[in-house]
Amino acid sequence: MPHIIEAASSGRAKCRGCDQKISKDELRFGERQPNAFGEGEMTLWFHLKCAAYKRPEAFLEGIAVNPAAGLDDLAEAARFGIAHRRVPRINGAELAPTARARCRQCKELIDKGAWRIGIVFFEEYRFSPGGYIHASCASSYFETTAVTDRIAHFSPALDANSLADLERAMSPTDAS
Repeated sequence: MPHIIEAASSGRAKCRGCDQKISKDELRFGERQPNAFGEGEMTLWFHLKCAAYKRPEAFLEGIAVNPAAGLDDLAEAARFGIAHRRVPRINGAELAPTARARCRQCKELIDKGAWRIGIVFFEEYRFSPGGYIHASCASSYFETTAVTDRIAHFSPALDANSLADLERAMSPTDAS
C-alpha cells in the first residue's frame, strides 16, 4: 500500500487536513489505508502542505517512494512534526468567542477574547476535534512555539497583525 503523490485529476476531492477543495492538476498526497468499509484499500487525499503538517510519518513514507522536486521544505516540516509529537494536532487559532472551553494543558478556563489554539486527533481515518489550549500554554504543550506557520496555514483568515499578536501571546515571557 504505497502512498502516492500525483496531480489531481479533477477538482472534486477535498483535503482531509483543511477540508478545502484540491484544485484540478494541483499536486496532492494520497495516504493509502485499508478500507474500513469493505475489501481493498482507500485513499485519503491531502494538499501536500496539509499532509506534511498533519500526517508527517505517512508524508515522509510517501515522498521516499515518490520523490518529487521541491518538497525539501515540506519534508523538513514533516520531520519537525515527528520531533514534536503534538504539533501535528494543530488546527488553527482564534480568539475565544466564550469563556466555556478549558485548556487541555493547564485545565483552566480560556477567557473570552483570549487566543486559543484548536487541537484535533486523527482517529478512524478522520480528524476529530480535541479541544483547545491557551496560546500561553503552547510552549509546554507542543514543547516549542515555532508553530506560527502551521497556525497561519489552518487559519487563513488571520492577518499579519493577528499572527503577531498570537506570537506575543505564545511567548513564554507572556505566560500568566
